[in-house]
Amino acid sequence: MSTSSHSDKKNVIVRQPPRSFADALTTSQFTNGEKPDYNLALKQHNEYVETFEKLGLNVILLEAEEEYPDCCFVEDQALIVDNHVFFPITGAPSRMGEQKTIIDTITPHMKSIHWCQEPGRIDGGDVVRVGDIFYIGKSKRSNDEGISQFQDFLFKLGFESYVINVPSYSLHLTTLCSAPNSNILLIPESTANDLVFENLPNSVEIIKIPDNETYGCNTIGIGNKVIISEGYSTVKNILSKKGLEIIELPMSEFRAVDGSLTCLSLFYQ
Repeated sequence: MSTSSHSDKKNVIVRQPPRSFADALTTSQFTNGEKPDYNLALKQHNEYVETFEKLGLNVILLEAEEEYPDCCFVEDQALIVDNHVFFPITGAPSRMGEQKTIIDTITPHMKSIHWCQEPGRIDGGDVVRVGDIFYIGKSKRSNDEGISQFQDFLFKLGFESYVINVPSYSLHLTTLCSAPNSNILLIPESTANDLVFENLPNSVEIIKIPDNETYGCNTIGIGNKVIISEGYSTVKNILSKKGLEIIELPMSEFRAVDGSLTCLSLFYQ
């Protein structure tokens, strides 16, 4: 999850895609509207889970909930920062029922619990942490009130945060960028003028990726290893040259409904 620091990644919550997964919400940003294949999605998700297990993380695997086609995208349902949690009101009304299981699973492990209040709306996919600075996307799913409440939460924890307007063609901020470690930020070339990362430390290198590899800009860093989506050679080569160990995973069926690597997991200490 993009709100976690790299030292936070000790426990990870994931949830299997349901058989109703083909009905998951999508803007068709990365596809021509083709439906994902459930069996292939399940196979890819199993490989995703096995990767965390091999890396030594404690994996909490939740069962799919058939009434919620998007339920595997757990990132949107909780914002965990140093084991303090802010439970958002998701920007997609059809997804609100997904949160109960997430709340029940996370709450016992948190130092404090905070709740988004109406009329706030915010999705976890609109938050990117770069070191100890948080960038929050104002998007179709996250509004001013929800962002303001989350910023208050961060301020009380001692963190800086800044708002970024997400281009209308993109679902979330994490759809366009990620920080595989605290010194690197990946963004597509075409968004260089649109995504303004205010007060970004000089130690952070912004790496522009060709637009045809936009999907590959979403990554998960764990120590010196980085999980990337399979098939994005520029991303792979650049991060390899930075001395990072690359783990590639197939993500075609999640890509079909705008889902990325970070969408499928929630991390905590």
